[in-house]
Amino acid sequence: MAFLLRTTSRTLLPLRFSIQGTLLSALQQGFCGNSRSYTVFESSEQCILQSEDEEISTLRRQFEAAKQSFLKIPDALKEMPKMNPKGIYVNKNLRLDRLQVYGFDYDYTLAHYSSHLQTLIYDLAKEYMVNELRYPEICMSFKYDPAFPIRGLYYDKSKGCLLKLDFFGSIEPDGCYFGRRRLSQREIREVYGTRHIGRDQARSLVGLMDFFCFSEACLLADMVQYFVDAKLEFDASYIYEDVVRAIDHVHRSGLVHRGILSDPHRYLVKNGEILCFLKMLKEKGKKLFLLTNSPYSFVDGGMRFMLQDSMDCRDSWTELFDVVIAKANKPQFYTSEHPFRKDNLDHIVLNSLYLLSFRKV
Repeated sequence: MAFLLRTTSRTLLPLRFSIQGTLLSALQQGFCGNSRSYTVFESSEQCILQSEDEEISTLRRQFEAAKQSFLKIPDALKEMPKMNPKGIYVNKNLRLDRLQVYGFDYDYTLAHYSSHLQTLIYDLAKEYMVNELRYPEICMSFKYDPAFPIRGLYYDKSKGCLLKLDFFGSIEPDGCYFGRRRLSQREIREVYGTRHIGRDQARSLVGLMDFFCFSEACLLADMVQYFVDAKLEFDASYIYEDVVRAIDHVHRSGLVHRGILSDPHRYLVKNGEILCFLKMLKEKGKKLFLLTNSPYSFVDGGMRFMLQDSMDCRDSWTELFDVVIAKANKPQFYTSEHPFRKDNLDHIVLNSLYLLSFRKV
């Protein structure tokens, strides 16, 4: 619209002058009808066309310049320094020197695990579903596939699909699996009507967001695939409830904890920099606490193993922390106000059922 207005304002000027020139010429000639008046008008038309041609040419040059600049962007990006994949990047400045208290979780914060952990959780949960929930014996032959699950998936309890959604809540082109089979765009439309997940459909979705959900996502897909291959009717929500029940049993019963501590070299990844970092914070006068849902015996065994090559045998890893809280039962921990239970250590350990908020410690 701006371009049209600008062009109109330019063309009116020569047109106005051409009319004035024509009338003046006609009066001077006594309306003799010779061609002089038309000559002025024709030159004005040429001026209009020339002005428009120049503007179009200018726009074309600007467009080509912008196009060339856009085409050079990939080369410019290649020249940019590569970002550290292990770096920490934030969108807000944070003065760490002003923080006086640092808190840590245990799993996947202080303790990092190998890919074998997902296999262990998968196998233990699978055995529980067969032995306790009476799933078919053939399910014992299922194997965890580390190449299948990724973080950020959703399971649809109403349709049995695993979904990967984009920022706008739409199913990504290759992001819908029914069992272990990827659905095509046509099949996605047949199931959901559209790629976008509406508010009503979203009510049946459950998130599988953290590292512990890899084995859960794979087991869900394998169980759905079994019923599909066997041509048996099934309720996708029941499968989800059974898998979650099995995974929860594996953790709460201590099966996975005992499995890890029985072979820590297989499941735990040592990192000598952890000790250096914690000591650095202590030397700076910071207060440190450890808050974890895992039981203290499991945390103690893991920390001893991970720091055995870095700490003196007379030292204890608990000396690095001002407070150690185990069996925290997060996220309820942050809102409940039940009392702590203290063990025979000099640190506070939570009862798995009764909690207390930090302000009362």
